Amino acid sequence: MGRRPVPFFKDEVTMKRFVFGLLALAMVASAASAGPLRRKAVVTGTKTVTQTQTTTTVTTVTNAQEVAAYLAGIGRIGHFFRGGYRFEGVGMGSTPQAAINSCCKPRFGGSPREIGVAQGRNGMFYACCRY
Repeated sequence: MGRRPVPFFKDEVTMKRFVFGLLALAMVASAASAGPLRRKAVVTGTKTVTQTQTTTTVTTVTNAQEVAAYLAGIGRIGHFFRGGYRFEGVGMGSTPQAAINSCCKPRFGGSPREIGVAQGRNGMFYACCRY
């Protein structure tokens, strides 16, 4: 049993030279930002936008229920810290109680002074607990 022939190359030395040549070419191409591995160019400039009507929406959030309703409306979790509370925990869950249980808890303990829960379009419940 002898060595198996290498397809497309007459011997192993020719194959190794070809592979190393490809590797060297790939390295040079990536270092020169050219070829298939080139980096995307960053284009900076100004863009002129003409707007005929401006609509500004201001969301005023004053209590935990409004925060929960806002979170459910946008479908995301976020802290607002408005209203003079020491800590605000927000959470999300498949049931109202699961959403309340997933709210962040303060290190100083205590029970929440305000709790708000609302259901979003995705069916999940969003909660806000203010301490």
